[in-house]
Amino acid sequence: MKARAPPPPQVPLPAPRHIFRNAVPDGGGTSGMDAKENMLRPTVDFQLTLPQGYQTSVTEDGSKALMDLLVELCSCYHLNPALHTLELLSPEGHTLGFKPNALLGSLNVACVLIKEKVWEEKVVRRPAPKVPEKTVRLMVNYHGSQKAVVRVNPFVPLQALIPVICDKCEFDPAHVLLLKDSISRHELSLDKSLTELGIKELYVHDQSL
Repeated sequence: MKARAPPPPQVPLPAPRHIFRNAVPDGGGTSGMDAKENMLRPTVDFQLTLPQGYQTSVTEDGSKALMDLLVELCSCYHLNPALHTLELLSPEGHTLGFKPNALLGSLNVACVLIKEKVWEEKVVRRPAPKVPEKTVRLMVNYHGSQKAVVRVNPFVPLQALIPVICDKCEFDPAHVLLLKDSISRHELSLDKSLTELGIKELYVHDQSL
């Protein structure tokens, strides 16, 4: 009688797989993400100051990103978020640095200020073009029958016209009188303009002669 053949060798079973790759045994510590969430304040109370100086108390969700906070606050107070920025202060009054995507609850914020952005003037401004002043022709009579024409501003006092008139007629400004005409010898008021006096002609008398 033949002996029975030995049974075929058993196929080795695969090693058990862990469904949760980062499984932590009971009693283990929390993950880094959980620790960060535990450090995050769920709500944040702070004093809000608007650009015009208005202040109010605000309570916000601590998980809100600061860029979203700026948009929402500007929307509430009818401000353009593109033209404003946030400044954060600690309870001690120190300015807090932050990134736009930082969460509000991760910072020790006591005051939030909405400020207008300061734009640097990169384009050199050209000076405004000089507006040409209005001038009129003034007939100047002198030395009896001599005449000269000068263009002057009709709105400035006669006192300001004396240098121009004297330069044209070669007089010394210290020795001239401005008269209405050579007959009446009526002296004109130097604090009034040609427009106020209603004249376009005058007579210059040289007192040194």
